[in-house]
This record gives sequence, C-alpha cells and structure tokens, in this order.
Amino acid sequence: MSVRLLISVFIGGLFLSLTLSPKWIKAQTDTQFWFVAPEVSKNGAQRFDEPIYLRLSNYNMPSTVTISMPANPAFVPIVQNIAANGAATIDISAFLETVENKPANTILNKGILITATNPITVYYEVASTYCNCNPEIYALKGRNALGTSFLIPGQTHFENSGSYSPTPYNRFDIVATQNSTTITINPKKAIVGHAAGIPFQIVLNQGETWSGVATTQSIAGHIQGTEVTSDKPIAITLTDDLLYGITGCADLTGDQLIAESLAGDEYVAVKGFLTNGGERIFVLGLTDNTVLTFDGGATVANVNRKEVYNYEIPNSATYLNASNPVLVLQTSGFGCELGSGVIPAIGCTGSTSVTFTRTTAQQLGLIICTRVGSENGFTLNGNGTLIPASAFSAVPGTGGQWVAARITYSLTQVPMGTTCLVSNSLGLFQMGVIIGDYGGGCSYGFFSGFSSLNLGPDLSICPGDSTRLDGGEGYSDYLWNTGATGRYLWVSSPGTYWVNVTNNFCNLSDTIAISQFSVVQVDAGSDTAICDGGTVTFDAGSGFTTYQWDPVGAHTRQITVGTGGIYTVTATDVNNCASSDSVSLVVNPLPGVIPIRHD
Repeated sequence: MSVRLLISVFIGGLFLSLTLSPKWIKAQTDTQFWFVAPEVSKNGAQRFDEPIYLRLSNYNMPSTVTISMPANPAFVPIVQNIAANGAATIDISAFLETVENKPANTILNKGILITATNPITVYYEVASTYCNCNPEIYALKGRNALGTSFLIPGQTHFENSGSYSPTPYNRFDIVATQNSTTITINPKKAIVGHAAGIPFQIVLNQGETWSGVATTQSIAGHIQGTEVTSDKPIAITLTDDLLYGITGCADLTGDQLIAESLAGDEYVAVKGFLTNGGERIFVLGLTDNTVLTFDGGATVANVNRKEVYNYEIPNSATYLNASNPVLVLQTSGFGCELGSGVIPAIGCTGSTSVTFTRTTAQQLGLIICTRVGSENGFTLNGNGTLIPASAFSAVPGTGGQWVAARITYSLTQVPMGTTCLVSNSLGLFQMGVIIGDYGGGCSYGFFSGFSSLNLGPDLSICPGDSTRLDGGEGYSDYLWNTGATGRYLWVSSPGTYWVNVTNNFCNLSDTIAISQFSVVQVDAGSDTAICDGGTVTFDAGSGFTTYQWDPVGAHTRQITVGTGGIYTVTATDVNNCASSDSVSLVVNPLPGVIPIRHD
C-alpha cells in the first residue's frame, strides 16, 4: 500500500522557492512550461490586474530560464539565471497588454513559453497590490498541464459581480504547443461567438491562443462541462473573475487545468478559513452514472459526464470516493475572500518537500492531510514543533487511515520574508497556497504534483531529432521497454515507449507514442552559370514558414545574386521541421575583345 499525503498551505504574498535533495520528489517541477494569461478586470484607475509576476524557484542545480512568446516575434525573450537553491521574481507588468489574452473568440499570439536548463517551479501571480482586492495565483504544471482531451471544471455557487469594468466573466484560455493544432470545442453553455451544444473548430500554431468567454455572469451561464479536444498537446487556463457570493467581497479565482487523463477516484479536501459556506468542492463527472460517496457514508449523488456536483465541506476535512475518475475544483480562502484551485487525486502522487516564502503580513496557514503515522514526519525549516503530530485529527470516512490539521502562524513564528521549507520524512504530500485577509483579497493555488509519473501526451518529432523522456524524480527503480534502467531515455525513432517505476510502495507505469512528422524537402533550384555582370534569382518555393540563405543571410523565399559560389537554403515547415538544399552558381568571364581589321 502506498504512503500518501495531502497538504494545503494558505499564505499571504506568495514567493516560492524550493531547496530540495535530489532524491526528494518535488512539486510541479519541469524544464518547460506553457501558459496563457487571462484577461482580468482592470476596473479603471484601481488597476485590479496589476502588477503581474512570474515566480521562479530552483533546486540544488543552477538554471538558466528563458521566457519567450513563440508566436510574437516582437517580444524580446527574457533570460534569468538562478543560482542553485535560489528563486527569482520576474515583474512582467510592463507587458500586461502583450500577455493578457483578449479579445474573446479571436486567434491571438499571447502564448508564454518558459524553458529552463534544470527543473524549476513557476507560478503566475496577479498580485493586485494597487488595491489589494483581486489577486490570484496560477500554478503552472509543466507537462501535467498538457493534453489533448480536457473537460472544463468549474464552480456552481458564486456569480460574477456586475459592478466592475470591464465586466468580469467565467472564461477558459487555450495555448497551442505545436503548429497546425486543430482544436474542437463543444460549449456546454453559450460563449462569445458560439451557441451552446454546437461544436466548432479552430486551428492554432505554436504559441497562438484563443479565449472562450461566458456570455452571462449568472451561475446558470458558467462554462463548466465544456469539452476541448485537440490533435496535438495544448494547455488551458481557467478563470472566474470577481466572484461575488459571500457578503462584502468579490474576488478573482483561477488555475491552470489538468487533462482528463490525470483525473482520479479518491480525493481529500481540507477546509480553509472562508465564512458563510464558501468552503466547497465541485466534482465534475467524466463518465455517466458516476457514484459519489462522501466521508465513507451513504451515496449522496450520481453525476453524469459534464455535470458538476456542488458539495459543502461539513467538517475540517472531507473524503470523496467516486466509482469512476472525476475532476475536483475547490474554493477556499480567508474570511469572505475567495480563491480556487484544481486539487489532485490522492494516490502515488505528491511531494516530499516544498518551500514558500512569506512576503506579506497577510494571514498564513497550513492545512495538512496525511496517512496515520506520517504526521510524525513533518518539519518546517527543520523544526518539528511548528507542525506537531498533536495538531492532527481523523478525516471522516477513512477508517482512521487519514488525519488532517489546520495550523496558522503569527508574524513572530514566521516573519515576513522568511522562506519556509515544509518537508516530510515519512511520505509524499501535496501542497496548496492561499493569500488571504478579510477585505484584502485572496489567492489560492495547488502546487504539489498532480501525477507521480507522467511521460506527457503523445508526441511527434522531426526526422533526425530526438526527445528526452523523463521517468520522474525520486524513484528507486526504473525499467523502460528498451531495457534501459535510468530516469531518462533519449529516443529518435517512432514507436511506443513505456516505463515502470517503483518508490514508496508504489508501482507505476506510463506509456507514450512517438511519431515523426512528414517533412517537405526544400528545393533551391538547379545549378546555374551566368556571365560576369549578370544576376540570377534562386527560388526555394512556397509552403514554408521560414527561410535562411547562407552565406548571404537572407530570410526570404527568393534571393538574387551575381557572385559565384554555393548557396544553401534551410527552410522550416509548419511543424518546425527543417530541410536544406544547396545550389551552385558559376560566373563565367566575358569573352575578350576580338579585333576587327577592315581591308
């Protein structure tokens, strides 16, 4: 039986930094992250949507991080070097209009790509410090955010407040990770430009984005249950702006989503610090006739695919068991200030160590759930007394196998600016973060691993290229179908690859299919000879996205030259696959002058 642990953390003013042993499992870490930032209501001079930050955290190896926008050549990439066990905050407020994904129902170039030379964690934060009224945190999930089949989750309890400008709505934002990605959207409710229940398609290139926005602020018009499928991996951001439902407050909520493939059938949700019935989970059915059982009691609901069950957490924590995999969104926070996040299923998922930094004086709390026995393994910055075993009590319905605790910290215990390392020596855990104060806004994000083993969605590569498959960090044994026994496997040939891993009594496996794109070969034309003083135009042909001629350095389809030599063109197609061809130009000298004698 696996050792499983769930932890949620609520803090003020998030700044995240991870300093972990290489043998530990770290949360939401990767070397590549795709993200699209939602439009957030500005409300005029109050500037609810500013500032915006990317929070980067490093591990025991230094990393060079590059932030780019592949579909926007005008955006100059930002490069940030992070020392081992370091962290950095990138203020991108100056690019607010560049990155916010608006207007709706329009193909845009707003996608953000973050790459790193070694694993990092990344969070997008709408800090909203101009008014301290509408903040939120979006936890970027790396490969766990990518997929080809999504069902949009959502809450069904709170409406968007109507007293702000621009008017806040429920929305989902899509970014493509490859060129020529065909995406099919079947709206559960009407969205801008499209009626409910009528599927339609869009085609996006790498880094291009699209936004689906509800047409009404009412609960009945919210977009949960919308289906999004694609032929290549995409990432989706979910946002519900300025939710109003607890007297006196309206607040931004949102998260980066996970695909249906990462859904589970067992969840533990720990109640936060909201008032007036705001502590809820919203269970989205993926399969018809899914039976939901809460806290080990009688069946309380059956849900079908696309349906959401709204459940108020009655105790300090709740246990959900579903007869089929479901997706779960939780609302939580402090006082009347809302936040939300997609929570992971329990199982062989999670982390053994996660860190955060308390960067404001807002309220800070830890909410932790773990198997009996693991509550003895917690430390905060090496201090076991700050997360004592005595703070835990049984989670209802788990037969005494799970315990949970809620712990808050004063500024004396955890001063502002302190970087906190939460670790457990006895098992895995999952961790969420909430910023909160009554009247001061609330941000919520779940940051622990959503999948212990995830090779990612099926992938196509260019002929001659290779890709590195990652079996995940922290396992004691790895076995690939090729016979390799290391964490990583480099592959260049098409085929199906799988890996089995073992750790903490968990035996896991995952499979990925690798295929190759068909490459169109560029043709520079025929070798040519001209006379000195003449020119010739070489044409590489249509159908390519970029051209590079050497040695002249031109980036056009055609070049006109008059100097002899070898000219090589390299062209990339819609899949970013490159091909090259060379052509020779010979320049012949003009014939000498032939004298003419007149007799």
